[in-house]
Order: sequence, then structure tokens, then C-alpha cells
Amino acid sequence: MKRRDWLILGIVLLASLTLFLLRPSASTGGDAAAAYLRISVPGQTFAPVPLTGSQEIVIDQADGSHNVVEVFPGGFRMKESNCQNHDCVKQGDVTLDNLQTRVLANEVICLPHQVVLELVTGDEQTLEITP
Repeated sequence: MKRRDWLILGIVLLASLTLFLLRPSASTGGDAAAAYLRISVPGQTFAPVPLTGSQEIVIDQADGSHNVVEVFPGGFRMKESNCQNHDCVKQGDVTLDNLQTRVLANEVICLPHQVVLELVTGDEQTLEITP
């Protein structure tokens, strides 16, 4: 290898190391008791749902939109939807353990029905309360 090749390799390795050190730290689980599910639907208000137990939440809208959310300890998922493409159901589970590996991080979105499910941790709750 030529000297210039080593220089390019060194710059790439240095940039990779810098990006690795500056990335957000991965979640190692967190506290399910301090986390909750926030449901956003136009025209409807839902109380925050703690992620400590198991339950199903049915979301019915006036236009016939129907979604079912399954909540389990530490996470949730969109179980059913009557939208055309079912992308929201295919997005899978949102848990405290997989937040850093999901494409949408802490959210499941049903775009046709305008339903947003969001996992909020204890740290985020504190930030929201602070004016």
C-alpha cells in the first residue's frame, strides 16, 4: 500500500471512531414502571397508559377507522387495524429494550388513521413537565 492509501485509511478509521463515540448510548432496558404509552388521535384524548400490565386498547373513530393496541409489561404493539396496508401492524413491538434498534425508535404510526403510539420514558416525562 502506498503512503496515500494509509493516510486515507487512517482518516476513515478516525472518522468511524469519532462517530462511534458520539452516538447516543443504547438503552439497556430501563424501568417499565417509569414508562408509559402516549396515544395521539385527532379529536380524541387518551390518558397516558403505564407499561406495567397487560391490556388491549380499542381506538374507534367516527369515520370507521379501527385500531387495537396491545400493551404488555415494558412495551406495546399495534395488534389490529382496518387500514389498507397494515404497515402499523407490521412495525412490531416497541419495548424499552429495542428503542435504539427500531427505525421509528419509540413510535408506531398508522398514517391512514392518523394514530400515533409513542413510548415515553421517565426521562422524557421530566423534560415535558419542566417549563
